[in-house]
Amino acid sequence: MHNTKVIFLFFLVGVFWALPEVSFGQFQVLPTPQKHFQETGNISERLMQESLPLPFWDDFSKSGIDSKKWINEGATQSFTIGNAPPSLGVLLMDGVDERGRPYSNVLVQQGLNDRITSQPINLSNLSPQESNTVFLSFHWQPGGKAEMPDFNDDLTLFFLNKNGIWEQVWTVSGDLTAEQLFFTQEIIQVSESFHHENFQFRFQVSGRSSGPFDSWLLDYIYLNKNRNSNNLFVPDRALTQTNSRPFGKYTAIPLAELRRSPPNIWQNISNEFKNLENRFRAMEYSVVLKNLTTGATIRRINDNTPFNPVPLANERRRFTSNNFGTIPLPPQESDLELITYISSGDRFLFQVINGDSVIFRNVDLRVNDTVKTIVPIRDFFAYDDGLVDYSAGINQRNGMLANRFEVSEPAYVKGISINFTNFNQFNSIVDLMIWNNLSNQPVYTKEIFIPEKDNLNDFAYFELEENVRVDDTFFVGFMQFTNDFIYVGLDKTYDNGSEVFFNVSGSWQQNNIVKGSLMIRVHLTENPIVEEQIETNAGFKVYPNPVTDWLILEGEMDDFTVLDPYGRALNLPVEMGKDESKMINFAGLQRGIYLLNIRKGEEQKSIRILVK
Repeated sequence: MHNTKVIFLFFLVGVFWALPEVSFGQFQVLPTPQKHFQETGNISERLMQESLPLPFWDDFSKSGIDSKKWINEGATQSFTIGNAPPSLGVLLMDGVDERGRPYSNVLVQQGLNDRITSQPINLSNLSPQESNTVFLSFHWQPGGKAEMPDFNDDLTLFFLNKNGIWEQVWTVSGDLTAEQLFFTQEIIQVSESFHHENFQFRFQVSGRSSGPFDSWLLDYIYLNKNRNSNNLFVPDRALTQTNSRPFGKYTAIPLAELRRSPPNIWQNISNEFKNLENRFRAMEYSVVLKNLTTGATIRRINDNTPFNPVPLANERRRFTSNNFGTIPLPPQESDLELITYISSGDRFLFQVINGDSVIFRNVDLRVNDTVKTIVPIRDFFAYDDGLVDYSAGINQRNGMLANRFEVSEPAYVKGISINFTNFNQFNSIVDLMIWNNLSNQPVYTKEIFIPEKDNLNDFAYFELEENVRVDDTFFVGFMQFTNDFIYVGLDKTYDNGSEVFFNVSGSWQQNNIVKGSLMIRVHLTENPIVEEQIETNAGFKVYPNPVTDWLILEGEMDDFTVLDPYGRALNLPVEMGKDESKMINFAGLQRGIYLLNIRKGEEQKSIRILVK
């Protein structure tokens, strides 16, 4: 859904690339290195497809880049980088490829970087009357929320002529600070010298090649015949951004915390639309909350609410939902789905030619009318939406990095999730930590290895050996043992930078440098460390818990097994106690959480046992 490229606040390149002089003790935004995957075929092979018909249209409102339309060399799609885009989603082009790797290890190297080329488009069957009516329009923006291009950087458009030669037809240079906040629309005629069955157009950026610098954004690319140089409007109304968050700064709140929170914890959400047509249009919007698993509607927050006043031609407007009211909570942990959509009469693209409407069913203008947001109601707090936009970290041995969280009543931390994004740092060691107060020593410390993973957006979950009590405000994070940056995912959808704290010089500092949400989550439970005595519906009794020597099992059972913290079955000594109870000897085992599985008939029960 989001791009996986990054920007630098201080022009820093990743730890295994050519590094500039960077002082220690910084909290920085970093490039996100990605795992190297095998190529799926070279460009010439991907060109061997039938030429596309007109029209060609893409507004990048769907996650990823459509390989049926594009031959991509380094660009990425993003829902968050653009400032005031014409529709939901943009294309990002800069100095790193789609895996987050720079094009050069030389820090000051300038060169050709990302480029994206249309698949072949058939322009060989144009009539003489149509030959002067083929135009390509697009919107561009320098930098956006990423790094601004300099005066010697550029974005260039090429057309492929009948002789197979790329001709430059348009270019723009950087150092355009004023244009960073809006998109500029261009329209370029495709002249007769480019009218052949394998016509292509290409966007290419040049700039600093050693990282995600000198960024350019593209959006709403449209090529068709029967146009003219003034044909800058489309009969399309589009949402332009993702939904704001119903929990304010949080994307996820534990179910137990929601149950004891006030009913008004659900906040109105907002979005924005853009009328891309040169006439007013009556429109309505709806906001619906559903159960993601069952699809059942929980609440219709807005139901075909009219926009008032009627949207004007080319108008951009932000709008807000009704109050959520009291939302019935699910009986168990689950995911909800928040859907916002506009009803504007959008349909397939059409043109009026000689008084007749010509409909193009390969361009559905309704694709940008709906935004869906997953709302997890599980066991964790999260500031991030689960998708990596960037990375962030500190570069100080024994430095510490933490996220701040709050609970309304005392709770117990049972686990911590962190998205470590550098595939080259697997098996590195850090200390997980929990603080009730940053002025004091941590209340919990555990040495862990950064585990391997397959996907950039995957979190590593670390279960605690014992549940740790927290109250009011607390902090969760880690301490590192290297002067290299430890890469942690950063989501730029919403700025929770003030919830991040770091310690690189012996004292804690609240972050005011990096904007975004650090991808560190905390998993909570209402239960204390472990239940001292557990009794099941079938009459099993298990005690004492925690245990140091003998664990007693009372009741009839068919079988039981004990698993160590790594999931391995143990063969522990067992003796018979009073009244046919069983006594399992845990003496001498390493402290930690063990799992006791008991089976009687069809019933099975798993119990966490703390060995002290």
